[in-house]
Amino acid sequence: MIVSKGCEKLISKVKKLDAEFKKYHIVHHEIIDGKFREYGLGCGQPPILKYLSDNEDATQKEIADYFNISQPAVAKSLKKMEESGLIIRFENKNDSRCHKLKLTKKGKEIKKFADDYFLNVDNVTYQGFTEDEIELLSSFVKRMNDNLTTFRKEDNNV
Repeated sequence: MIVSKGCEKLISKVKKLDAEFKKYHIVHHEIIDGKFREYGLGCGQPPILKYLSDNEDATQKEIADYFNISQPAVAKSLKKMEESGLIIRFENKNDSRCHKLKLTKKGKEIKKFADDYFLNVDNVTYQGFTEDEIELLSSFVKRMNDNLTTFRKEDNNV
């Protein structure tokens, strides 16, 4: 499908759909961010807690690479998490310049809370959807992401 100027009705539908996606993203972010702020967490910290739970003794570089974000951004987040008692750093026996990271008991508790809260939000989000509808929606969104990824590469905006 190619949307052109002669297809005003289709253009209008695409714009409405785009607006709904944006609205969903904003509302979802407000719900998640608002709840985690109550616990002193920034919006990027629950995924880091999950990563550290799944990858014990990870390094800052590994986290940055996994999430495709800069090491300074990760360092800032980790500093706040360490100050909040969610993680500890310890020396890497193989490389004293690089520290390993581990969740504390409090970090594990907050990670469990985050997992449960995300599941609750997902249950509310997809309430009333059949399994087939969720699979269909997933395939549409994946196709949209694939289209944009291809466009970005072709447009040299990588």
